[in-house]
Amino acid sequence: MKHLLQFLLFSLILTACSPTKQIEKRYTPDDKLVFDLIERLKKNPNDAEAAKQLPEAYEQAAEVRKNINSNTFNNMNEGDRWIEISRQLLVAQQLYSEIKGSPVISKIIPNPWDPTVKIQEAKQKAAEEYYNQGQQYLTYNNRPYARKAYDMFVKANNAYPNYKDVREMIQQSQLLATIKVVVNQVNYDNYGWNYWGFNNDYLQYKIIRDLNNSSYRDVKFYSEDEARRANIRPDRIVNLTFTDLYIGQLFNDRYSIDRSKQIEVGQTKTNPPQPIYETVKATVYVTRRVLQSRASLECRIYDWASNRNILFDRFPDNNTWKDESARYTGDKRALEQSDWNLINNSSNINPPSRNELAQRLVDNCYNQLLSRIKNGVSFDY
Repeated sequence: MKHLLQFLLFSLILTACSPTKQIEKRYTPDDKLVFDLIERLKKNPNDAEAAKQLPEAYEQAAEVRKNINSNTFNNMNEGDRWIEISRQLLVAQQLYSEIKGSPVISKIIPNPWDPTVKIQEAKQKAAEEYYNQGQQYLTYNNRPYARKAYDMFVKANNAYPNYKDVREMIQQSQLLATIKVVVNQVNYDNYGWNYWGFNNDYLQYKIIRDLNNSSYRDVKFYSEDEARRANIRPDRIVNLTFTDLYIGQLFNDRYSIDRSKQIEVGQTKTNPPQPIYETVKATVYVTRRVLQSRASLECRIYDWASNRNILFDRFPDNNTWKDESARYTGDKRALEQSDWNLINNSSNINPPSRNELAQRLVDNCYNQLLSRIKNGVSFDY
């Protein structure tokens, strides 16, 4: 039932947004009358009354659309008014298609008005006005107006694809509107990334990939090599430094635990009999292995021109690996369940390698940083 309701809701949304519904929103009473008469004749081609009313009704509806011009929607923005005109003309095109699609109705109205050319002209005029606004915005030569120019050029291309050099203008305005952020190579605590077993400086490319896949508008992230090759001057810089990246030595700790327990071994022959207890003892020898490691990733994000910090913080992580095993001497009846857990832990688990620990620490620090950037850092200020 839940999935059915979701499907029905989705269907309603699609229907409300469908092109047909958008056209129907623009029907005038004259349009509705023509569509009703056409529908009557489709159901009953011998409907004399509908056939008599249709020519005059159609002429009146078509005349309204023929007289539409830019002044009709002079309260709308440039470009938008011509888009609205093209949508209004789609009603006339729908009427034309209905008439041409029916032999009966085509005999009643043999020469319906085809607004196809007018629709294309309206879209071209919309593209022209959007394009001119975009060009005007570009003259300001700054990022906020470049964004506005980009939006206008996209509208122009949507209205009339490949209008003039609009695709080049889209690229040009997008480049000007884009904040270029360069992520420098990571400093791994005064060691190279290969010292920690990484085949490449994956963290630099990971953060570039993850941030480029985020929902930042007009922000592009590059490595310093990519920026250099493309001759890009950065707007923001990201520096990543592991101020601490320590993998400890395996520490062995040995200690013993003395166990003593009284257990019942029999009963006296008295009446009533009494329990006889015996004290049993054992010694548990525990070997504990501990490996402690830590890291701290420092991130500074700053403006290239002013050197002002956008973010400066550290993201630490600690990792403690431990394993305990044991053996015993004496009477096993004296042992606790916790002792048996250690005694049975005879798998001889090997500690993670230095490379594995470094990977965990680096990833954990990085995930904290990425979450912080996504939830609290704006590259556009």
